Amino acid sequence: MGTIIIIAAYSVYAAFWIRFFLHTLAWWRGRTEDPVAVLPRRPPTFTTWMLTVRDVVLFWRLLKVNPALWFGEYLFHGTFLLVVLRHLRYFLDPVPLWVWDLQLPGLIAGYLLPFSLAYILAVRFLSEREKYSSPANILLLALILAISSIGVLMHAFFKPDLVDVKYFTIGLLSLAPVPLPAGVLFPMHLVMVLALVALVPTHVVTAPLVMLEARRRELGLTQVMHDSENNQ
Repeated sequence: MGTIIIIAAYSVYAAFWIRFFLHTLAWWRGRTEDPVAVLPRRPPTFTTWMLTVRDVVLFWRLLKVNPALWFGEYLFHGTFLLVVLRHLRYFLDPVPLWVWDLQLPGLIAGYLLPFSLAYILAVRFLSEREKYSSPANILLLALILAISSIGVLMHAFFKPDLVDVKYFTIGLLSLAPVPLPAGVLFPMHLVMVLALVALVPTHVVTAPLVMLEARRRELGLTQVMHDSENNQ
């Protein structure tokens, strides 16, 4: 079983970066071959950058559409980021000081993460589902909920040997894999993480670039309409 999981880990990692490269290439081709010829080909302005940062950091568009869902999504993304940063201690050797400084905030975030996901799922099911949800999105949220719940169980009740976990992750990264740590929950946790990486859309990574391009086109279209009105 351990060998199968190790092979799966390398396969999922390679497949993710291949998908990421292909998606980025498709995005770049779509950007350079702009079908909207009427829009001016100007570089992003300071206003465009600021609006994009607002959209990405504050989830501004979602806030205007559904404040209740915005709260859950913002809490989820914040806690998820802290949890991921906290887990860097298992992948880095030596561990930077700033990662150690994030251990307590990351631990608190790890306990809040399942609640944020449960809240999001509740809001989505109680809202107009066709507007805010899709089966694939619900599957990803449910998968992250299961991953985070197992993480809480491992920290609170069924603690794995963290030294063995560190040896295992470092072994994977150095292409010198070692046997899986003993126990049941850690392999389940790892398999679900691999499933998440395999299922997560690669456009999530390039979303800020897509939003920047959308803002550029939006402002460009506004400028074209303004110039057209002035010429009438």
